[in-house]
This record gives sequence, structure tokens and C-alpha cells, in this order.
Amino acid sequence: MEQITANFGLSLTAGPKAGQTANRLVWQRAGIVLGFIAWLALLGAAAWVVLTFVPDQFSWQLAGHAVALHDIHNKIFSNAGLLLLILPSVFWLEVVMVGWKKSSLHQILFALTPSIKTDIAFLLMDQAHLTGQLARLMMLGLSIVSGEAIQAWLAAHTGFSISAAALPLAVQVVLYFYVYSFFDYWAHRVGHLPWFWPLHRYHHSADEMSVVNAERIHPAGFVGLFFLNIPMAVLGASPEAMIYVNAATIALGYVIHSRIDSDFGWVGRYLIQSPLHHRLHHKLDMSTPTGHFSMAPIWDHLFGGWGGKAHADMPIGVDTQYRHGFWVMPDLMRDYFDFFKGLIGRRTLSPSEKTP
Repeated sequence: MEQITANFGLSLTAGPKAGQTANRLVWQRAGIVLGFIAWLALLGAAAWVVLTFVPDQFSWQLAGHAVALHDIHNKIFSNAGLLLLILPSVFWLEVVMVGWKKSSLHQILFALTPSIKTDIAFLLMDQAHLTGQLARLMMLGLSIVSGEAIQAWLAAHTGFSISAAALPLAVQVVLYFYVYSFFDYWAHRVGHLPWFWPLHRYHHSADEMSVVNAERIHPAGFVGLFFLNIPMAVLGASPEAMIYVNAATIALGYVIHSRIDSDFGWVGRYLIQSPLHHRLHHKLDMSTPTGHFSMAPIWDHLFGGWGGKAHADMPIGVDTQYRHGFWVMPDLMRDYFDFFKGLIGRRTLSPSEKTP
């Protein structure tokens, strides 16, 4: 029978009932979009209230001692930005693209699985700053190394200094996003090497894609510190630019782990990674090496990792068994000790190698 294609990529058989169904779904999605706009308006009003009525500095006397809080607005917006703006925005986008019942948010609220429980546990740990505390312990204090301090030391002792502060902020954001994605590409590739795979394996252990799967990151991120965080600071990324770059990479991280069934066309081939390409990166079948390491596909094209086709039903995960669920410490510690075993030769195979 003749096929008709409705808005939002819906393909339905021609006929009165099909047309009614298409119209109903379009109106449902329009309602979702209007609801999101209303949510943004509510957030804007809340931000206005904070800026207007909440002081940016506050001090009081406690037991005879002066206690002061500074930069209150920035703390409020940085802490609330993730949970109230970035994450909800991606949830809304996914619902619009795939429908309510197929969305991550629907599953979180009504059909929670052990794998997604783990993702939520990591999200909550991060928001409670427990992940940062674990990172300090597991990285033996290395996580407190400051890229800005290294940049200042280099400038003072060698004269080496890079700054893009003279450039317009929008140009800085685009420039440093691709600089960030370059270092992220190499950090990601190193994470897939045999010695570091046990730490990165936890992220790949999810057996279903979900927006919050982006939060499943092992705290012992040695690779990210030395291949990503420090180089970005040393190369003169201004704090203002990095705020926007961090927001963009966090949002993109949520998008590519979502259930949006799209390769983004030429944008996904060259500018930013798509959800389907990232699903291919998470594939369970490792008979061929994995690829698609970078948030910016240009680096996979230039240095290797581009190729293959993905579909929304492609199985993902790893061969290693994981308990999953809210209690993440057994799996987290097992992978941590596997990393040290690897350093003395008792390594866990990387995903590019065949098991015996």
C-alpha cells in the first residue's frame, strides 16, 4: 500500500485511521515542545528571582566567629544547571524524537532496570560530590592537581603562555570544543588499551543505552586527568569559555547515550558524534575493533576509528559480568583492582583482543 511520511519521521500506511494517528502523534509532540518551553520560562523566572532577591555574598556570626559565603549565584547556577536545565533538556529532546514510551525518562520512572539503576547511582554520587572524594582516594591525590597551577608555573619559569582571551567568546568556545575533543579522542583511545581498559570498562558495562548512562564513569580517571584536564588548562582555555565547553560536552554526552535513532547526517559524520555512532562504539560484538572515540568525528577520520553502521537494536555491553543495581561499590572496586593487576602483568583483555 502507498506509504505516507508524517512529521518527526513517522511512517504510516495511508488511510483515514493512519492520518488520524499521525495527527494525534504530531499534536502530542507539539504538546511536549510547548511543555518544554514552559519549563524554560519557569527556570528563567526562577533565575530572575535568584539574581534579584538572593545576595551574591552573605555573612553571619556563628559562635563568635564570622562566617561568609561568596559567589553564591555561581554556586547555585552551577549546581542546579545540570539537573534543572541540561539533563531535562535532553530528556525532552529524546521524548520528542522517539516518543514517551520509548524514552529513557519513561523507563526510569516506570520500568527501572538494574543497568539503569547503576547509571542513576553514579548521577546521584556525582551530585553529592562522592565521586570526587572517591577520585581523590583512588587516584592517590592526583585528582587535585591543578592545570591552572601548572600553566602559571610554566609561564613563570619558561615564559610559555597561551591565551585566547582576546578572541570573541563564541570563537573561544568553538575553538576549545575542538581542542577538547582532540585530547578527549586520545584519552578515550588510551582508555581502551589493555592496561586502562578495566577502568573504562565500567562505562561500557551498561547493557542498554540511556541518557543517564553518560554518568557511569569510574572515579579513578587517571587517563582523563593527564590527557584531557591538564592540557586544556595549560593551553589557555579561559574559565568563561570552559564553562560553555563543559556545558556543551555534558549535553552532547547525554545526547549520544540517548535512544535517539539518528546518525545526524553529515553533521554526525564530521562535526559532532551522533547517538547511532556512539551506540556502535558501545557494541557488544568485538569480533571487529571498536571505533568512534571522539565527540568530534573529524579526529576519527584523521587518526582512525571511523567506520561501520549501527542501528538502534544493536546489542551493547561487555563480556565481563556486572551485578548492576544501586549498590555499585563491588563492581567499582573489582575494576579498580583489575587495573592494578594489569600493571603487574595479570591484565584484563582490552575490547580489541579476542578472549582465549
